[in-house]
Order: sequence, then structure tokens, then C-alpha cells
Amino acid sequence: MFCPHCGKEIVEGQVFCQYCGSRLIDEQGVPSPATGRSKTDWENREQTGFFIGFFRTIKEILSAPADFFKKMPLSGGLTDPLLFALMVGMAGLMSHYFWDTVLYNSMQDFMASEIGTASGRSIIQGFHSPLAALLTPFMLIFWLFAISGALHLFLHLIRGAGAGFEATFRAVSYSMSPFVFLIIPFCGMPISGLWVMILVIIGLKEAHTISGGKAAFAVLFPFIFCCGLLILAIALFMGAVVASFGSLLHR
Repeated sequence: MFCPHCGKEIVEGQVFCQYCGSRLIDEQGVPSPATGRSKTDWENREQTGFFIGFFRTIKEILSAPADFFKKMPLSGGLTDPLLFALMVGMAGLMSHYFWDTVLYNSMQDFMASEIGTASGRSIIQGFHSPLAALLTPFMLIFWLFAISGALHLFLHLIRGAGAGFEATFRAVSYSMSPFVFLIIPFCGMPISGLWVMILVIIGLKEAHTISGGKAAFAVLFPFIFCCGLLILAIALFMGAVVASFGSLLHR
């Protein structure tokens, strides 16, 4: 059972929600209308089966993300969404590393070693070593918590974090589903990256019950901020160059 006001999981028969404090049963004993939130197939894998629950969840997220995030529970712990994100992320990244290594080795036959070194490709290969593969799960976990924390902070700044950090973390974790497209060489990375960003916006919108504009701002703000700093740096540099040429001309 889930609270119809905040969407978090509660015990059936409660009068007040222990999370948001809302009344769940009125004086006549009539319960508040349900929100329609329920466990995902992945979180209900004891009944659906491990792999069936996993692939059904991916299919639902990719085919009907708004419906999925509207029904996604906002509580229940971080373990299930974290494990889901790790499985999808590891499968995608290992496929990406595989294709990258295979294609790199194939291209070595068609280019001189000096060209490969000059292009910096040999440096990139170092990140795809067995040690890097072992560290990938820990980097994914760090990335999930760091991104979720930053997004939740931005949501607080615009007063859009109504459902708590767990809701943000769940939205980000399940939005990792497009990482399955990393099995496609060359175009898998841009496809998955753009799709993840879109899903995070949809997930935050439905999880926190906010406007799409607020959700998009929280996700895109870091990019807008960095672009603004870059433009400012370029403008200052160009201004300094123009001022230098001006001083030289007046000598």
C-alpha cells in the first residue's frame, strides 16, 4: 500500500502517513483515494522471476516511461533500484569496452603506430584494462549517488523536491535502462546518453509531481552553467586579445 499524498510505501490500515503526516483514513473510516503506485516488475521479481522482472522493467521504461514513473514506488529502499542500475550499466559498459577494444585492434592494422599514439588512442585504451573493468561497478555507484545528490539539490533550489532523495535516486537509477544500447558500436554511446537524460527529466517530473520545465531545469542546469562559464571565458580571452592588439596599434 502506498500513501496517496507522497507515494511512499506504508502499512495498510494506518490513519496517518509516517512520512508526510497526511491523514489516510477520515473520521468515517473511508480511506483516501489510491495513487496507483505499485512495485515494479523488477522489485516484484520473487513473483515474476529474476530475468523476466528485469527485462519487463527495461521494456516498460523504454516504451512507456511516463506510465512507468507514475506507477514507480517512491520508497522501499535504495537496494533494488541500485542493483537494477548496476546490472544495466555493467552490461552496457562491458559491451562498449569490448567493441572499443575489438575495433581498436582491427584499426591498428591500417594505421601506423605513431598515428595511433599521436591520436591519444593508446591512452584511452588504458582505461579499458581489466583493472578498469573491476573498478567500473564502484564508479557507477559513485556516479549514481553523485548525480542523484546534485539533481536533488537543484530540485530543492527550485522547490521541486517534494518526494525526498529516494524518489530522485530511484528516477535516476531506472533511467539507466538505455545503457543496453551500448551493445551497438559507434552510435550506442550518443543514443544511450541522450535517452538517459530524457528519461531522468520524465522520471523527476512524475516522481516529484512537478512541471516538465522544473525537471528539465534541474537536469540541464549543470550543462547551461558550464556553457555559460565557457562563453564567459572565451569572451574574456577575446577581450584581452583585442585590447592587446589595440595597445600595439597605438604605439
